[in-house]
Amino acid sequence: MNIFEYLLIISPSEEIKLMVMNLKRIFANRYGCEKAAGLIPHITMSNWLHNGDRETQIISTIDRFAKTVHPFLAQFDGLGKFDPKTIFVNVFNREYFSEISKGLKNSTNYLLKNDAKFPSPAHLTIARDMKPEQFEQAWSEYGNEEFEAFCKVEGMVLLKRPFSKDGYKKYDVVAEFPFEGKKPRVEQLELGF
Repeated sequence: MNIFEYLLIISPSEEIKLMVMNLKRIFANRYGCEKAAGLIPHITMSNWLHNGDRETQIISTIDRFAKTVHPFLAQFDGLGKFDPKTIFVNVFNREYFSEISKGLKNSTNYLLKNDAKFPSPAHLTIARDMKPEQFEQAWSEYGNEEFEAFCKVEGMVLLKRPFSKDGYKKYDVVAEFPFEGKKPRVEQLELGF
């Protein structure tokens, strides 16, 4: 049975992606952080492993939830760290992302149970899995780096790739979920008698 790795993300604007990619290249070149330049900048909302048998149901559930979310402005301010391995761009207004994570968790729980992870706080990773010496040098030089930007967030994207312990394949886009700010739909259950 095939297992797939799913990644639900929010992408920043192209301008912010370019700014973060520039930092990622610096970290890769200056500090030897191999995983810095690999992934396109994004905010992970959820990730999970699944055999894909309920993919249509999961997509439909995420889509229903996403339509209830109002578009909003994401603000990025400075750099942050998760000691001792990760340096990232701070999301200043994390509460919006926390609310989305909470809503996703509640709406998909019956399908994904405990399989899905909802990372927090929201952030844009620059470099991860750094060696202690890389981390210390990079943080001492870039810890006070100014990074101020904002962009409108209008939806999420679901990515998928075959899970492999041997190496990573490229993600494919499975679905896009626009934020429409609609009132949640209340569904009636049929009792069948």
